[in-house]
Amino acid sequence: MPVLLLTLLVALTPVTTDPADGITRTLRVAPGVRVMVSATVGDITIAGWDRPEVEIAIARRAPSSDRLADISTAIDAGAEAVRITVVQRDGLRDARLRGSVTIHAPFDQAFGDVELFEGAISLRDLRGGIRAKVDRGSIDATALSGAIRLETGIGDVRLDRAELTNRGAIRLRTFNGNVALGFDGTPADARILALSLGGTIQSEIPLTFKAQFGPRFGEATLGRGDRVVSIDVVRGDIRIARGDI
Repeated sequence: MPVLLLTLLVALTPVTTDPADGITRTLRVAPGVRVMVSATVGDITIAGWDRPEVEIAIARRAPSSDRLADISTAIDAGAEAVRITVVQRDGLRDARLRGSVTIHAPFDQAFGDVELFEGAISLRDLRGGIRAKVDRGSIDATALSGAIRLETGIGDVRLDRAELTNRGAIRLRTFNGNVALGFDGTPADARILALSLGGTIQSEIPLTFKAQFGPRFGEATLGRGDRVVSIDVVRGDIRIARGDI
């Protein structure tokens, strides 16, 4: 009986990815010079390390090669600030045009405004203070100290292992999202103010609550109370922990 050999031809469709490119630059930044970042759509990641230089990596991705030019990039190192921009031309806010920034900097490097329209901001191991804002997206931060201000329009804010130091302050704000704050141990000196207009407040540090119709407000003074912790949420919940969250 003849044996029929059946050959199966499988068409393999190649996996395609959007065109992308990137640049990396390493700088020595003088003490007191702040690093500032502005991006339209993408992710911003900033991490502290034990080297003296600042390493900046920018990655662009677009649906076609000719669209990469719609993402303008620049690294301007001035006497007063280092400004990193990864913005879409002509005021575009196209989610398909992604320009992401990854920065490694000395632990005590000072940062100015870090601004993103859409995406996620990740921060860790920074002691020199930072101001970060994203309109649409989340902020996830770990082991920060100094003057800290983290804000989102639509998205959550999470700050874990926060440390209140001399001249330090923590200000967390979101319009539509949740805020979670975990300290690196119970602060010895702090003035904690937490306000949620449309959510709940849970805290492992005892707060005195002033409950009204709708808004929830809690406060506490620890020690001298000379280091401010301010949390404001319009639509969302607040959680405060003594340790990790």
